[in-house]
Amino acid sequence: MDKVVIDGRMGEGGGQILRSSLTLAMLYGKEIEINHIRGKRPKPGLMRQHLTCVKAAQAICGAKVDGAELGSSRLTFKPGRIKGGDYKFDVGSAGSTALVFQTVLLPLLQAEEVSTVEFGGGTHNPFAPPLTEIERSFLPLLRDMGAKIEVETERWGFMPAGGGKWRIRIQPEALQPIERLERGALSHSRLTAYCYNIPGKVGEREVQAYLSLREHPVHESRQRKPEAGCAGNLLAVDLQFDGHRICISELGQVRKRAELVSKLLSQKVKSYLDSNAVLDEHLTDQMMLPMLVAGGGRFSISEWSLHAQTNAEVIELFTSRKIERDGAIMWMV
Repeated sequence: MDKVVIDGRMGEGGGQILRSSLTLAMLYGKEIEINHIRGKRPKPGLMRQHLTCVKAAQAICGAKVDGAELGSSRLTFKPGRIKGGDYKFDVGSAGSTALVFQTVLLPLLQAEEVSTVEFGGGTHNPFAPPLTEIERSFLPLLRDMGAKIEVETERWGFMPAGGGKWRIRIQPEALQPIERLERGALSHSRLTAYCYNIPGKVGEREVQAYLSLREHPVHESRQRKPEAGCAGNLLAVDLQFDGHRICISELGQVRKRAELVSKLLSQKVKSYLDSNAVLDEHLTDQMMLPMLVAGGGRFSISEWSLHAQTNAEVIELFTSRKIERDGAIMWMV
């Protein structure tokens, strides 16, 4: 078995290097050694959510692992055969369950049997893609590529307590490359303020403040109270185009005024609409590994971030396939 040695300080130097490396190790059956894990972060090493990613990857492939401890800066991971089945992974804090999900998703799509996975912990925190965007932006693209994935959300988990709980059912299926260069005209936009145990009229203020900015047409606005493990707030805009849909959101936090949440979200949405791209900054990064598994694909992108560049470089450590880009177009070669 080939061994791939990875420097966790490369590029943006965060947890994404660990997660992508674990996924690629399982997909290619290659042993990995990661040094200086999260080497460019204020608190380097494995934190709880990263350790859960390692343990989840170990569980689905029977990997031999050394260094899987809180605070560890070095890890070796020797994967075995990927096995579908029933799994349960709990971060045990408000750490992101979405990142654990992304670590095991593609390997389980290549297993020999259906998998059901239950996640416990954070679903919406400021340092990871919120579950809402995973469900409404990322998974629709994967389904377009042929993935058969069902999600059931029991409750959200906000910082600091977490307490979220959700499940996913993954039916093994080969992904097919797709091309998405144009999103078409905007046909519908929906603004939603989600509040759970938030005092005052935060959701109402967010909606009113957003509508007053008039940055783009809003065809529908509403307030919702999701089930959650602790108090929290999310403001989200769902954009439906003729050939694409996407959810963009902004998380409310303590001492972050409702009007600021609305302004920050409006800026994100305006930037995306002005780009004329299909993938926003976050989807650009998230779609790289699915493109690799599918053996191709082409997308228009709004931004090529350091996160994206780092992910592309990690991929090149495992395979001769490359993610290329020319201006606002990204493709697999």
